[in-house]
Amino acid sequence: MYIKKITIKTILPCLADQTKIRFHAELDNDITELMPYLNRIIDSAIYNPYGHTLTIKKDGLVTLHPKEIAAGQVKDVATAEKICDWLKEKINYVYENKNKIEPLFERRNQLTALEIYKLLPQTNCKKCGELTCIAFAVKILSEQKSVFSCSEIFDDKYSQKRKELFRILKNCGYTIPESFV
Repeated sequence: MYIKKITIKTILPCLADQTKIRFHAELDNDITELMPYLNRIIDSAIYNPYGHTLTIKKDGLVTLHPKEIAAGQVKDVATAEKICDWLKEKINYVYENKNKIEPLFERRNQLTALEIYKLLPQTNCKKCGELTCIAFAVKILSEQKSVFSCSEIFDDKYSQKRKELFRILKNCGYTIPESFV
């Protein structure tokens, strides 16, 4: 076992959403060498090989550093602990199986509001509560709104766009039920 303990050191209100928390945690071992392996097995990971960070959407926005975790937009302390347990499991998995995993050293592209917008109906119908589809895309990206707030996307004429949008969102760590992918 490579990581025996992840210790949450600080818990503060989230700056982006006061109803949520942010936290910092400490790893008991340096994971720099394991980051390319984690990048390979975690679909939503964004790896920065120069800064030695790995950012993941997992019940919030989580950034792994060599010996530290910084996370924001996390629901509560129980969710923070769940994130730490999940990360410990993933880190130990790659450590034990790194000879079977091809490391991914490249940085994946981060999803943008424009990419989401291109897959929305682009009708600016305002049914989602936003003035425009691009404003709605920004809210989806920041997880202030769910893609399911768009009733237009469920029209049959948008089925291809819907499938692609849901696939991309799921691959980037957004919650999309399996029945929609």
